[in-house]
Amino acid sequence: MDRPTRPDLPETGEPAPRGSSIRRGVTAVAAVLAAVVLVLATSGWAVLRHYDGRVRHTPLTFSAGVDRPASAAGGTQNILLVGSDTRAGTNGEFGVAEGQRSDTTILAHLDGNGSTTLISFPRDLWVRIPAYTDPQGTQHAAQRSKLNAAFSYGGPSLLVATIEGLTGIRVDHYVQIDFVGFQGMTDALGGVTVCIRELPAELKERGFDNLHDHYSGFSGQVGENRLNGAQALAFVRQRYGLPESDIDRIRRQQQFLGVVFQRIASTDTLLNPAKLINVVDAATSAITLDDGTSLADLRLLAVRMQSIGSGGVAFATVPAAAGQRAGQSVLVPDPDQLGAFLKSFGGRAVGATTAGALPAGPTTTGVVPVSWSRPAAAAAAGDGAPVSAQPTPAAAPAGVSCTY
Repeated sequence: MDRPTRPDLPETGEPAPRGSSIRRGVTAVAAVLAAVVLVLATSGWAVLRHYDGRVRHTPLTFSAGVDRPASAAGGTQNILLVGSDTRAGTNGEFGVAEGQRSDTTILAHLDGNGSTTLISFPRDLWVRIPAYTDPQGTQHAAQRSKLNAAFSYGGPSLLVATIEGLTGIRVDHYVQIDFVGFQGMTDALGGVTVCIRELPAELKERGFDNLHDHYSGFSGQVGENRLNGAQALAFVRQRYGLPESDIDRIRRQQQFLGVVFQRIASTDTLLNPAKLINVVDAATSAITLDDGTSLADLRLLAVRMQSIGSGGVAFATVPAAAGQRAGQSVLVPDPDQLGAFLKSFGGRAVGATTAGALPAGPTTTGVVPVSWSRPAAAAAAGDGAPVSAQPTPAAAPAGVSCTY
């Protein structure tokens, strides 16, 4: 079935840099999980240093013309959490694609006042990508393109420069994870339970289907769905068939974060050494930090994220509206709305004009406090299961937040 469309929503395709691969990148939720579970599970300095030695590091280098914002004062930290869809080590399970891309990117804003906000940046956000030099030494002028093109063009350094240029917020630490780590951590936790809302009849009649997606491989049902690693990856990657595409996918990721952190913080995880070791081993096999970041630097993130189940963490999505740029359907930020949005995080809208002289490369959402109730216990999903979710006949219990 052809993908249904709406005139007020974007057709969200891959940016031109590496073609139009159907398989999409693993989301930044995995990076959050990896960073936090590592620090929570490795409170001793000796153990922390051991695992820190197993984590990969990448340098962040910036062109001479990149003017980085000043670091935040008063104990505020900003951590960029990114998913990579590199296929290394997957044996072709997710298709074959050259290089890697970023998917939805999250900026964890740990304010000095004690508040915590996870800010999602849609992959199709139309942004200014600064000038850069590619690995072959070729220099490229600044241009406008989709956000995930920045990672494809210039890796972590260019993505960080793009986010900083858009927001005026200094990125203090960079965390990245890939497909393998996401699945491994979810399986090590014994799976997760998510909740899916039923689509209204009028959307179904128009061809929307949030329960079955042959692109991501997800198949589920209305109500509770018990997911193993492969199923969870498909759940947070689906965007075709969802009424608001990329935005609904972000809502799925936010739900997933909520239920997973309750699993991490639960006594059956924290007091189970074997389970903790499995989760940490899976994380360290796939996590990458910038050269200036160690696991100890993520301690504040770990502490703050423990309050996600009680509503101590807010989710937000960068405000943008559907539009057309350079023959592509994109999400265009309005400078005034973006400026007002960023002000509370110590940022400002920089280079967010909706048009401009720069060449183009080949529904506003506010801050929402979230309190997730803990899903009912269920048997762990077995290995080798198909991507479809495990059936559960009952509807989700009261208090469990559902998303499309």
